[in-house]
Amino acid sequence: MKKNLSLFIGLIIISINTANGNIFSIYSYVRQRININTISPEETNICYALQKKIEDYIDNFNSQISVNILNKNGEYIVDINGKIPRIPASNQKILSSAFSLDNLGPNYILKTSLKEMSSGGLYFDASGDPDFNKRHLDELLRGLNSKEINTGIKLPILISSSNKNTWWPPSWSYSDRKEEYGAPITKYSIASNASTKALNNPIDNFINELNTSLVRNNLSSKYFIKPVYKDFSVDFASTIKSVNSAPLYILLNLVNSESHNYTAEVVFRHSLNNWSHDFPNVKYTKWLNDQNFDSDDFIFADASGLSRENRVTTYGLSQFLRRMQLSRYSDYYFSSFSILGVRGSLKNVKAPINLKGRILAKSGRLSNVRSISGIILGKDKIFSIIVNNKENSTKNIINILSIVDNTNYCT
Repeated sequence: MKKNLSLFIGLIIISINTANGNIFSIYSYVRQRININTISPEETNICYALQKKIEDYIDNFNSQISVNILNKNGEYIVDINGKIPRIPASNQKILSSAFSLDNLGPNYILKTSLKEMSSGGLYFDASGDPDFNKRHLDELLRGLNSKEINTGIKLPILISSSNKNTWWPPSWSYSDRKEEYGAPITKYSIASNASTKALNNPIDNFINELNTSLVRNNLSSKYFIKPVYKDFSVDFASTIKSVNSAPLYILLNLVNSESHNYTAEVVFRHSLNNWSHDFPNVKYTKWLNDQNFDSDDFIFADASGLSRENRVTTYGLSQFLRRMQLSRYSDYYFSSFSILGVRGSLKNVKAPINLKGRILAKSGRLSNVRSISGIILGKDKIFSIIVNNKENSTKNIINILSIVDNTNYCT
């Protein structure tokens, strides 16, 4: 009955999603919700021969690892410590990137705009675009020389400043905040996560680069930069020019394949329309509950996985990946993952030749944390493996995947 209703709705209604700029069928969303809500629950059907092989291999670090393998029927053929909450590192992005994609759509873009105020001054309305650079600054300023302003009067260009304490999730370590992978999460960035200049003070760095661009474009006699706090009232008159980011489905490759923390945090905040670091977030928590999987033991402290306060289970992550196969954006989602020996964070991982190109996965890495969750292509198996408190365990994870791949009697 429900499926017939969704088909009827889908055939007669097509909606335009103006926020994403693309046309999509309500039917695809309704079908996704129905399929996820009615998915057959996972059952345990352990392949004891395979489980024994893995248990023998991990015998001396069994307490430090969790392993779950799901077959195409949604059966757990391997479950080792699957319900023990562990630090996921960047496997946290498996969840947050799916949330961002589902809420924003694959064609969502981040806009950085130069806007004119009623007073004649200008305002830089930034978005946190991870690829925004000096060339884009020049592009936005280029047309200002043709604007006529009173001689001798400099007009302000407003920049929304912010308190340094709000630049990072509070649970990020101070040592991580000094590294490029721990770049501060602000709307104003110049090549964030790629420039050490952005680490100490991204707002000051943006202002310095903007000043340089004003000089370069012969505009320093006409405009000056005025930092204001975010509660400052800005009365817009019009948008002079905007620079668009790559669409979200491209940015997700930065998030998942390249494990780009800054981009993960930025698109997550766009999906919430909220730049605070408040966790747990009600909207995110509700969305996860709606995905109909076991997340009871999950703890969320950020979107990127850099926080060591995050906790997930391999039991729940493997279920979640099975749900994402039913997403209307499934192709966009899984195509953003790394491929073992081919691209992304798994490109240079040493692995048996038979596994290269066949592991589509999201990897995670922190000190004493390794995680890989994804799909074994050609085997129709979903896996999730997390190791905590053991150095250099990537090799162990690859060996486990090789054991699974070479065990043909467990379907």
